[in-house]
Amino acid sequence: MTRGEPSPADQELIERLSALGLYVSAAQLERWRGAGLLPGHARAWLGRGRGSVSVLAEDTVAVAAALAEHARPGRDLRWTVIAWYAEAGRPVLPGELAVPEPPWSAVREALVWAMRRSTAHRLVMAARTAAAAGEAEQDAFYTQAGRVVRRGPAGPVHPDAMRRVLEDPDAELDHQGEDRRRRRGAVNLAAAAAMGAGEVGGEALVDALAALMPGLGWADVAAKARQAEESGELGGWVRAGSVDPLGLLEAAGAQEMAAARHAAVVLAGVGGLYLMHGLGMPDNPVLARLRALLEESGFALIVAQMVPQMNNPSGVVHALALCLAPEVAALAAWLESVLTEQADTGKGLLRLPGAEEGGAEAFMQAWTDHIHQLTGRARARRTGAEENADTEEDVVGADDSDGRSHPQERRRTPGQPGAARTRTARAGNTAPAEQARRRRR
Repeated sequence: MTRGEPSPADQELIERLSALGLYVSAAQLERWRGAGLLPGHARAWLGRGRGSVSVLAEDTVAVAAALAEHARPGRDLRWTVIAWYAEAGRPVLPGELAVPEPPWSAVREALVWAMRRSTAHRLVMAARTAAAAGEAEQDAFYTQAGRVVRRGPAGPVHPDAMRRVLEDPDAELDHQGEDRRRRRGAVNLAAAAAMGAGEVGGEALVDALAALMPGLGWADVAAKARQAEESGELGGWVRAGSVDPLGLLEAAGAQEMAAARHAAVVLAGVGGLYLMHGLGMPDNPVLARLRALLEESGFALIVAQMVPQMNNPSGVVHALALCLAPEVAALAAWLESVLTEQADTGKGLLRLPGAEEGGAEAFMQAWTDHIHQLTGRARARRTGAEENADTEEDVVGADDSDGRSHPQERRRTPGQPGAARTRTARAGNTAPAEQARRRRR
């Protein structure tokens, strides 16, 4: 065998992965093996001095498939490990094989590495530095943190608001004010975590909590915060340096991290059901109750944000760190008990109200049909708008044979055909700002 040529076992592994739609090279297999992620092949002795051959094990195929599924050109292997670890914790669907667990040492190294280089960690470290310096440095931190938070993605829109816009594209969706309040709250919480609640102030701290955990009554908390601030006890609410996501990841063992991963998977699943309501998913009493419980808990926004986090390796790190907190783990356990209670009834979550047959299949078909109806309605509206614009253009541009335009021919009486369409088109031409606003929505 010439140098660089894959062994028969590696060649077989490459072919097995190719049959699954996963394409890897012998060099990739060697890199994974060198990083301690892919096990080496066992040797089978042929006897009578004929030497040995490498043998491909099924476990090796499963590991290589998991790596190939999440590897990307130019992606650091540590991101691949995090994505693999997240997938290994998801429920196994019928007809699918369980994803094997990556080596714990590689998982821990990858999570700590990712948190160290994260924006959240850099903000915490900057806040700690500012806390030990003067007011000028602290003011600079708020400016820097505000700039960083503004660059981040916007938080999810409330499902009810999304559903209104989905059903009626002309419905108002004013999310900017709420989003600004959330971002400002994130900056203040980062400052409180590093410099203490006393530095931020009671009003700003309560407003930050209310922005990130809406649905709860914060009036009593605000009153207690004012009292604590007047008595000099507010600093005990959040002590400087008490929140340390990196420290949580470094201290967690394999079992503790697996429990946090399970909690994150549960919360992401519930968050997905919560957000899908805004995308036209059919409703039923069970889903409505689940949404109500989630909003009453005050954690609806946090749970909804678990959905994009658990689908991105950089987000998985923060989701796991959050779920290491006992309060969040307890929330996940409670919501899981609600799901288990429904499962024990023998009736799934995805069930049309009053339907005795069909189950999830009928539910998904109804959802698909509804989306098609909305799409057809939007297409009809767009086609009608284009026809209106064409009509207006034809009328306004009408000329006599001598090439002169006659404004009186642009006017239609209410009884003439197309009068309503012409008025609509003219109204659209005189309100470009409104048109632009609707396009943005």
